[in-house]
Amino acid sequence: MALNKLYYVYGLDTACFYIDEENEIEKRLLKARHLKGKLKSKYKTVEEIKDAGKVGTWRFLNTYIKETKSKLKDVLHNNIDMVRTVRSDKILDKEGNPSIRRRVSIFDSTLTRYFGLKEREFNTEILIVKVYFFDVAESIVKHGFYMNGYKYTFFSASAGQIRTKKLVAVREDLLNTHWNSLTAGLSIDRINEKGSICINKFLAYLALCNSATDLWEDFNIDNCIVVNDFENIINGTVDYIDDKTYEINRVTKDLEFTQTDGVGMILPELTDRNFMVRLPWIKGLLAKFDFVRFINEHNASGKVVDIYGQEHDIIAENIKIIFTKSQLKMWKFFNDWNEYKDNFKKFHCTAGICNREEDVIPDSVINYQMIQTLSDMTDEEITILAKSNNYDIINMTKEVKTMLKVFGVTEWNTNKTGFQKSLEIYPELLSDPHCRNTLRDIKNKLEKELWSARFDMGGKYTFVIPDLYAFCEWLFLGVENPKGLLANGDVCCKLYDNGEKLDCLRSPHLYLEHPIRLNCTDIDWFDTRAIYVSCHDLIS
Repeated sequence: MALNKLYYVYGLDTACFYIDEENEIEKRLLKARHLKGKLKSKYKTVEEIKDAGKVGTWRFLNTYIKETKSKLKDVLHNNIDMVRTVRSDKILDKEGNPSIRRRVSIFDSTLTRYFGLKEREFNTEILIVKVYFFDVAESIVKHGFYMNGYKYTFFSASAGQIRTKKLVAVREDLLNTHWNSLTAGLSIDRINEKGSICINKFLAYLALCNSATDLWEDFNIDNCIVVNDFENIINGTVDYIDDKTYEINRVTKDLEFTQTDGVGMILPELTDRNFMVRLPWIKGLLAKFDFVRFINEHNASGKVVDIYGQEHDIIAENIKIIFTKSQLKMWKFFNDWNEYKDNFKKFHCTAGICNREEDVIPDSVINYQMIQTLSDMTDEEITILAKSNNYDIINMTKEVKTMLKVFGVTEWNTNKTGFQKSLEIYPELLSDPHCRNTLRDIKNKLEKELWSARFDMGGKYTFVIPDLYAFCEWLFLGVENPKGLLANGDVCCKLYDNGEKLDCLRSPHLYLEHPIRLNCTDIDWFDTRAIYVSCHDLIS
């Protein structure tokens, strides 16, 4: 993925947008907080402050900070409708160069490619703003701001940025130039005309172009269609939470599942592995599956109906990628799939690839969330879980193989650093004093991780994919309740041996479930490193 390409941009906070009056109040506030901090570091408790005769100073500072902060908020609120300008003294160093203190890194994305950012250089086309005072943020969102003679406008905020109170601002002239390319020609007016959308969802979907991606060089939108998601009913026993009383009852009932939520299919001729994809308003996983082979083996017509009700012939139209409705987030704002495709080509839109399945998937550790839900574990069982960790800690100071492993010199590490490559060629470097000191630090770190239940049990992080054979039975054969290739209680993961029992966990661990499933690897339709789950199983 595009994590090796970095672009430096400004990471500002709301104080960088203050006018002189606000800045002077901020200076007084920071000075008072500094003095209070010195008191707290010198005297650990309020009693010590009293004994030192500094209680008056302490109370004065608390009152002064409270009043000054209140005054700053009042001034900011009164200036909410002004167009702000970034303060040069906040973003430049003494030599007049962009301040390293204000520098943050972003990865290669559709947005950086359209805006022409230069790799490993300071770029001013995009800014990340951390919000501390919402009146300043409201001013930026509504009116934009100026910096270095350019007008900047609020662009978007991903779901993660919304949670951490951050926003992305871009140069207005560049956004106006590339808006149609970023959105496949979809305007805000068009969205409002067709019923509007929750603003947080809109921002998250718009921010897809800011995801770290590699450019999909030979992508052809004409080889794609979008079909409805495969949904079915599963009868099972669940803990049902009443949404009014929040009472929890264990019941057996029918539940509706969207099996293909966020998953589409791509032919093996285009890829040898699964990967995540980003297009304007489209996100999700493309799973490798030979649906043309399925059509031929079942003598199916290959004709399907897209989400807009139009019929397509998979073979005649040379369709190689099938997206699902859940992947096209803004589908209802386009008249039909042809409009999306025409706009995609007209405005020179691009596709991006991220989170590509690795050649070798490294072992990963389990975390405390998954362990603490096993509430009846004994000390002996915990010792068994920690067996691999204990071995590494004991042997990492006397066994070369273990030393190299903890330094990251392993076969699955395909992006070794220069130091790791040196150790691989010349392991005798392990006796170097620097290596010995680093090894000691790693040992201490591993011991702390072991206390926090980070057990190395040979686990893997990999994609979860529904039974795509069942999806094709539903899509091409019209089977309402397809059987698929996996029975209830079965999974298929080629990373483990056939017949093994697997604990199929999700991270973060949201509830108590530890689904133990039987691994069935003798299915040639599923030939990637993902884990495939049954459409008859509550595991999805």
